Amino acid sequence: MDLRLRHGGLDGQPGLELVHQVGLEVAAQEHLPYGQSLPEVRADEYTNDGKILTPVVAKYPDQPDPEFYSTPGPNGPQGSSKLREGWRKRKRLWLVLISVGAVVVILAIVLGAVLGSRATRSSSTDSAPASQTASSDSSNNNNSNSNNTTSGSNTTTTAKPQSIRQGSSLSVTGWRKPDGNVETYLFYQDPQDGLRYSKCDTSHRTPGNDSSCWEAPVSFNSYAKAGTPLAASTILWSDQYQPQIALFYSGFKTRLLGVNFNEQFTPPVSESSVNSRQIFTILDGALAAYWPWTLYQDSAGSLFHVRNLLGGSFAPSDTTWDDNPTNVTALPASRLAVVPLSANFSRIAVKGGYAVFYQAPDARLAVNITDLYSPELAEDYPLSWPPTALPAITLPRLAPMAGFSVARAGDPLRRVDTYLLYLDAEKDINVVYTDASAGAERVEWKTARPAALRGADPDTDIACLTMATSFHNAAEAEVHLEEASDATRCYFQRGGVVVEVRLDKGDWTVVGSVPIP
Repeated sequence: MDLRLRHGGLDGQPGLELVHQVGLEVAAQEHLPYGQSLPEVRADEYTNDGKILTPVVAKYPDQPDPEFYSTPGPNGPQGSSKLREGWRKRKRLWLVLISVGAVVVILAIVLGAVLGSRATRSSSTDSAPASQTASSDSSNNNNSNSNNTTSGSNTTTTAKPQSIRQGSSLSVTGWRKPDGNVETYLFYQDPQDGLRYSKCDTSHRTPGNDSSCWEAPVSFNSYAKAGTPLAASTILWSDQYQPQIALFYSGFKTRLLGVNFNEQFTPPVSESSVNSRQIFTILDGALAAYWPWTLYQDSAGSLFHVRNLLGGSFAPSDTTWDDNPTNVTALPASRLAVVPLSANFSRIAVKGGYAVFYQAPDARLAVNITDLYSPELAEDYPLSWPPTALPAITLPRLAPMAGFSVARAGDPLRRVDTYLLYLDAEKDINVVYTDASAGAERVEWKTARPAALRGADPDTDIACLTMATSFHNAAEAEVHLEEASDATRCYFQRGGVVVEVRLDKGDWTVVGSVPIP
C-alpha cells in the first residue's frame, strides 16, 4: 500500500487516503511438512529483502578525557594543581601497598616450601597402604557376593572422560560369535551431540583385565538431537546379517530415526528404512528395543511398538515396518525397558513375545506383556512369570531403568528369568528379578540392592545386555537365548565414567570401566 496525502477527500475535506499500489501483495507462508525444517541461518547472518545483515558492535561517541588525563605536555599532565596533588598522594599510597604485597608474597613462598617438604616426607609413608586398598577393592569386586561387594570406582580417581556427555543415554547389544567369543556394542552421545559406540570383542580380553577388550570409540553421522534416547538391538539371520546392529534414536522434532551397522555391506553404515515412516515420540521420551520390537511413547502418553514385518523364516524386511498402540498409558516421558519372554526367537517375534517395563502415571513401577490376552496368542504359550505379581515400588519421577532376560536353566519350555534395574532416590541402583527356584508354577519377584550398584551419578542412564537370538543363522540353525553367563553385564555412569558390572551366579560385581577418552 502507498500512504499518500490527498486533497478533496470526503465532503471535499483534505485528509489521508489509502491507495493500493499495483503489484504489491503479501502471500501467506506455506506450511512445511512436519518432518522438514527451514534452512538454518548462521547466528551472525540474518536476511532481510535479500540483503545480509551482519551484527555490529555499536561504538559510543568519544567522551572528553578527564582533566587529569589530558594530553601531557613537556612539563607533565596539564591538569589543575589539586589534581596533581591528588595524583602525588595516590602515588605514595600505591607504593606503600606494593611494598606490603611484596612482603606477603615472600612470606607465602617460604611457608609453602616448608609445608611442601613435610608433605613430601609424609606421602612416602602413605602411598603404599593406598595402593593396597585399591588392590583389595579390586579383589572384592571379582569374588564377593552382593551383600559385601564393594566398588573400586567409589574410591579411585579415574579421569572423567571427555568423549561422552554427562547423563548420556546408554544402550548395549551383543551376540555370541561362531568362535564362542562375545561381541558387544555400547552406544552413547558425546558432548557435541554426536553419536558413538565402543565395541568389545572378548577374544581380545587379557586375563585379569576385562576392560582390555574395548576398542577405541567410533563416531558416525546421525541426525540426533541433544539428549537423544538410544535403543540398540542385534539382527542375526542367514549369512547376510552376521550380525547387523540396529540403533534407534530421536532426531529433529523427536522423530524416530535409525541407523544400521553391517560390515558385510558397502557402505557398512546406512540409514534404517524406519526413517521413511513419519513416527514422532513424546518430547524427552525414552526408547527401548529388542529385535524385532522397538518401544516408544507418543505425545499423549500412550506406548507404541514398532515391529519389523519379518518375512519367511523370520527374515528381516528391508523396507516394511508396523506401528501399533499397546493400550498402555505411562507417565509422560517415562523411561522404558523391553525384555524377551522366551528363549526361542520364533516366540519372541510374535504376540506375547516381549514385556515392557515403565513408570505408571502414579509413579509406580509397572510391566505389561503386550497381547497376553489376545485371542491370537498361541494356545501353548508358556508364561515365564506373572506380571500381576510385580512388587509395589514407587519410583522417583522419570527414574532410569534397564532390563534383560536370560534363559531359565533346565526349562524344557524355554522360559526366561528377567531382571529389572532402576535408580532410586538415594542414587543407588536396585534390582527386581524373578526367582523360579521353587518351581515354574511358583515364580516369585524378589528385590535386591547390591553394593556394586550403589553411588551412581544422579543423571546416569542404565543399559543391560540381552544376548541376541535368531531363527535362522548363517549355519541355518536357531540361536536360543543364553542362560546367565560371563556375558551378562550392565552399564551406568559413576563420576562420569561408564562402569561395567556383571551378574555372576546371583551376585553383582564391578569388573571395570569402559575406556572412553
